[in-house]
Amino acid sequence: MADYTRAEIVRRIATMGRLQLAGADLAGLDMAGLTLVGADLSYADLTEADLTGAQLSGASLWSARAAGARFFQANLSGASMGLADLGGADLREAVLERADLTGARLDRADLTGARLRGAWLDAMQRALAISAPPLRYPAPRHRATTCILHEAQLGAPVCLRCGDRLEMHLDGPTPAAHVEGAPILSGPEAPDTAPGPLRVLAFSAVAPGRARLVLDLRQTGRAPIALEVLVTP
Repeated sequence: MADYTRAEIVRRIATMGRLQLAGADLAGLDMAGLTLVGADLSYADLTEADLTGAQLSGASLWSARAAGARFFQANLSGASMGLADLGGADLREAVLERADLTGARLDRADLTGARLRGAWLDAMQRALAISAPPLRYPAPRHRATTCILHEAQLGAPVCLRCGDRLEMHLDGPTPAAHVEGAPILSGPEAPDTAPGPLRVLAFSAVAPGRARLVLDLRQTGRAPIALEVLVTP
């Protein structure tokens, strides 16, 4: 049984401000939504505790036992969670930016949608073995997408990110195309020669900047069309 009730925790926060419960038994306790900024919960037993939506930025959960604990949508930015047991914990959509998870146990933990920019995740043993500090978790890479424009959409401005692909699905002959301005696109790729009236003209976004993509439609008796293209990093 937990050493404290939720009401007692709330009273401690009101009277002390920063909660200091290092080593406390808080197993199974409902602390959902509480403001625990900077709290000292190091070595505490948080097994299956409910900390859904709790504000734990800058808190210390060093070596805490939090197996099966619920941190859904909790704010743990900058928290110290080194060597904590988070096995099977619910960390969905939790904010873990700049959190120290060095050596933490994370097997079966659910990190779906968690924000991990700048978090420390390398095992302490690895860092000690090579006499170097652990590496920071890399910033999430942009997942490339494909922007598809159909015949009726030609002429509308296009916004891409580096690595994205631009496809224009056209009826009739494949037009000549060129880029005016910054070299932000590579292509066009070899025209699609599959049977049927539809043709695909494709480019890849390779550098940030702004340019105009001009399609020469004179083969179809139409005036050239210029698309404004913006590519961001």
